Amino acid sequence: MRLKLTIEYAGTRYSGWQIQKNARTVQGELERAIREAAGVSDFELYGSGRTDAGVHALAQVAHLDIDVSGAAELLRRRINDALPSDINVLRAEKVRHRFHARHDARARPGRLRASRRAGRGRDHFPYGGKTARLAEAAQARAAARIVAVIVR
Repeated sequence: MRLKLTIEYAGTRYSGWQIQKNARTVQGELERAIREAAGVSDFELYGSGRTDAGVHALAQVAHLDIDVSGAAELLRRRINDALPSDINVLRAEKVRHRFHARHDARARPGRLRASRRAGRGRDHFPYGGKTARLAEAAQARAAARIVAVIVR
């Protein structure tokens, strides 16, 4: 069966998405949790793209090819039980066998966030947390510089 997984994570403690030798990665943690939750070691997990070390995700898509019976929702819960608290599978949906997380992606939106606040905040997912406000004029100047660098 092929499942589409929608995943959120705080990447602070990870060396990106893709499995690497001698480094803790999001994909590595997911594969470990899937082995534990499903009781199988023969499966394939493909992400929609790679992320760099320390990058967070709100809704990264992956697909999982696995031979298990039962409801996708039950497997999702079991995987989450085996994951560290800074990685969470939001949804697990059965999809057609031709679905591919990377090839069928319509967009890979990114968002840069700046904060003058030190620390992690209340939980592992700081996206909705309290952040220091920057002056609008300073934001506009900074954005213009970033656009200029990207366009070159």
